[in-house]
Amino acid sequence: MLNDAQSVLLERDVAHLIHPLHLAAGHTSAKVWSGGEGEFLIDANGDRYIDGLSGLWNVTAGNGRHELADAAHKQMLDLAYASGYTGSSNPRAIELAERLATMTYPNINHFFFTSGGGESTDSNIKLARHYWKLMGKPNKTKVISLLYGYHGTTLAAMSTTGMGVYWPMFEPRVPGFIHIPSHYPYFHGRHQPGHRGGQRVGKGDPGRGPRQRRHVHRRAGPGCRRCHCSAGRLLPAHP
Repeated sequence: MLNDAQSVLLERDVAHLIHPLHLAAGHTSAKVWSGGEGEFLIDANGDRYIDGLSGLWNVTAGNGRHELADAAHKQMLDLAYASGYTGSSNPRAIELAERLATMTYPNINHFFFTSGGGESTDSNIKLARHYWKLMGKPNKTKVISLLYGYHGTTLAAMSTTGMGVYWPMFEPRVPGFIHIPSHYPYFHGRHQPGHRGGQRVGKGDPGRGPRQRRHVHRRAGPGCRRCHCSAGRLLPAHP
């Protein structure tokens, strides 16, 4: 049962806000988060919940970190925003790229910063297509991704996502995207995107997943690349 404070906030929400992947029926019992502390979220009722998603995988350091708030406050006073297009840069972006270069393999030493997961997925697809054009292979445009993998809410990222429930509202999808069975050792193949079932793999049954992945990769030809996302990874079932 929602208290008055949360009910009022949800009424105001419904009156003016549109949410990603909005579902009106599911939003009737939504939570209104008014605060956070460490690994906890605090709703408008004052109840605390463990933030198992870490925001949307972007609050891994936790809520209420004063040192992060202080750093953001100082940067906002110095420079709130400046374009990063060619012909423009800023000290913080340069410093972060330099620091990342000391933490990665020697051949990973250039970095492209984005503001979210869908933008990152789209940028990677664009970068790969541009690379193969420079290499004289402009037909290398196909993307192979895994069923149940989630890659973001932009149009190309949604087309990469292997969850059929996300598609009907926004189809037609971007062409050139192929979905194959996920690396899931307990269940295998015989399901279509959006279907939640699967067939248990018995002892000695190698399943269809690996063979089908190799088959699709060969069938797609040299103009393809494979894509996977940890956000859509399935955890092993309990014994």
